[in-house]
Amino acid sequence: MDAYVLIQTEARGEPLAQRLRGIPGVLSAEDVRGAFDAVVLARTGPQQDLLDGIIGQIRSLPGVTRALPAPLLRSASEALGDGPFDRRPEHVAA
Repeated sequence: MDAYVLIQTEARGEPLAQRLRGIPGVLSAEDVRGAFDAVVLARTGPQQDLLDGIIGQIRSLPGVTRALPAPLLRSASEALGDGPFDRRPEHVAA
């Protein structure tokens, strides 16, 4: 299962992305601005592994106040080539 995890921290917290990348199952992590302070793309087995494992580790980091999982309906690798913008029109040379 692939999921994005939207993370909020205490006001003026330290950037988290580097620490988040060290958590097993985290494919990528970025510090962001706006309603959330960091975003993670995670991959795990069953949904319970996501909730108990990765989310639990994220929530245990100092300064993290909220970690909201957003499971993908299908993985990014499954979606490649399936969208209307992923295909080249037949009349365009490669």
